Amino acid sequence: MKRGVGIFVFLLSFSVYGQILVENPSIDLGDVYESKGNVAAQFILKNPYEKDTIRIHEIITSCGCTAILSQDTLIPPKSSVPLKLSYDPKGRSGLFNKSIEVISRIGIYDQHRLFLKVSGNVVNENPSIRQIDAELKEYLVAPIEFYSITHFDTSYLDFNFFIPFVNDLSYEIDFYQFTTIGFEITVRDKGQIEPLENLVKFSKHKLQREFKLRGYDLNTVIFDEAVFKIEQLPKWAASKIKIHSVNFGSDLIESSIIKTSRDEFVENKDLLLSYSRFSKPTAEEVIEQVNFDRIENKLFMEGKLDLQGVIYSSNRMSFSEREKLAKKMEKLITKYMKANSGVKKKDFQVHFDSLGFHPDNKYKFMLWSKADEEEQQQFTYEVKRDDITPPQLPTFKFNNVLGNSIDLESAEFKHFWSNLLLNQKMGYQIELFIESSVSKIDRGEDLMSRAIKNGEAVKQFLNKKFLDETGKILKIKVESFVNGPEVSNGIYRHADLSQFEYINVIPLVHQRKQPTQKPPNPYMVNFDYFFNGIDTSSWVFSRLGDYMVEEVKQHGFVKLIIESSISQIPIDQEKSNDFLVYERALESEKRIRDYLSKRLVDPNRVIFVEERFLIQGPKYDASVPIVAYRKFQYLKVLPEKYLKQ
Repeated sequence: MKRGVGIFVFLLSFSVYGQILVENPSIDLGDVYESKGNVAAQFILKNPYEKDTIRIHEIITSCGCTAILSQDTLIPPKSSVPLKLSYDPKGRSGLFNKSIEVISRIGIYDQHRLFLKVSGNVVNENPSIRQIDAELKEYLVAPIEFYSITHFDTSYLDFNFFIPFVNDLSYEIDFYQFTTIGFEITVRDKGQIEPLENLVKFSKHKLQREFKLRGYDLNTVIFDEAVFKIEQLPKWAASKIKIHSVNFGSDLIESSIIKTSRDEFVENKDLLLSYSRFSKPTAEEVIEQVNFDRIENKLFMEGKLDLQGVIYSSNRMSFSEREKLAKKMEKLITKYMKANSGVKKKDFQVHFDSLGFHPDNKYKFMLWSKADEEEQQQFTYEVKRDDITPPQLPTFKFNNVLGNSIDLESAEFKHFWSNLLLNQKMGYQIELFIESSVSKIDRGEDLMSRAIKNGEAVKQFLNKKFLDETGKILKIKVESFVNGPEVSNGIYRHADLSQFEYINVIPLVHQRKQPTQKPPNPYMVNFDYFFNGIDTSSWVFSRLGDYMVEEVKQHGFVKLIIESSISQIPIDQEKSNDFLVYERALESEKRIRDYLSKRLVDPNRVIFVEERFLIQGPKYDASVPIVAYRKFQYLKVLPEKYLKQ
């Protein structure tokens, strides 16, 4: 796989999607004859904006057979630029379908991705050679391995190693018609397996999407059943995730090994300097490798010369060091040419671009004449830095029925606490939100006072522990609630009121600093008499669902009010309407939490600040049609911010 710094494009049929317009996002080269060498094609990229310039951030090809030739990196407003490419058919007999991923930006944060497709059929006139040429001589795929912070942590899918992993697997499809992907997940105990199923499902969907963007049929991507292992993990980790090729995976390599039957590298004959090494060279050592005889010959033939060079360095080299090295090389080459050929400044220019990192952490120097750029193929590299949004830290929730103290030896607390300490060491500001809840069971004291007392006790304990271990003060906010239904004989017989006696500690770290969106309208549904809970799969609910997900990402939690209403028509001989109105609210709360878990949002980050249980309407005496009572049968969910507008 080659990474190119060049042009950015968008995969759509001449329609606006994100940034760039492309009239034909897919090019079919038809029959490509191997004996005739490279074939060329080009996409036209258009910037539809009146004022904004589109910057091409990165180009990634799905294999080394496609070379980006264009040198443009900016598309001015209302302008077009060509994206040129060539396909080398050598050693690739048969059908091919390759992708070009283009990443563009407007400003700093508005980034978009697009996949262009190039397809065709490589024809070899000598059929006896075809089977040999279509062979993978050596093929091993390095796995992805990652420790997740929580069961909702998808940050590993944003790391740079994810896209190359998909590209490496595409070779298996090209040569064997399908790829088989396995998941191996290590957890601390059996109780952690079920919560991770949504993360595995999301990861599979992400992989399928990447293959689909590259033009592959999803039937060619097969997933083995996930394998779970129980082993010791670091205290801060919720799981260890390994994604691998079932047929060609190897744990013994850090990067994939892919060699076809006739892979070879041909140095470009037009380069005036091509020099690489692992150790850092001096400018003088590099200058010794410059072909000055050819430079002087070109100057004699052309009368003037404009040279362009590039330096790819180790990522250990700072920007200022790279820039200084580039300037010194320009100066030394110019000095040599003046001394040996008497060339004047107006007839000789040399410039080195020093912004690139080499993917193998080497030092590589290249120099060529700009007059040769239209004829030469250039493979340029950029190592993109991992652009990761850190995952939100794990919450810690424990039952507090009898004023239980925190179990410091529990795996849940160790997981929660070790992540706080690690993030504090990394320089992040640690803030906590404590939700203290009690039920409406009379324990001989004011209920709200008891909730406040429980929350303050936990706050003092955590503050002291954090101060003792870090020397820092925790910023903690406590809010207290009295939850659950009013206590009655009917409620006592059916309800578990202990579930409302808890402490929920929510770390407020790694929130996304984005403009706050306007809260949506309340979600409300009327129902018949056999309603059990809200339908979270409905389109109407999805609007509230999207709001909740974004609110948690931006602020660390979302506050909701739930109102459950029932008419006075008797419905169940075993359960009173007092209990049913509460049961429906409780089931709806559970479904909301399950919905967020499937969206990979920690359900502990949902706080029901108020629960309303209403029995409304006239008493039922059979004189009024039942349909008239339907308006009293509803369930409503309101974001707290909606009431503060």
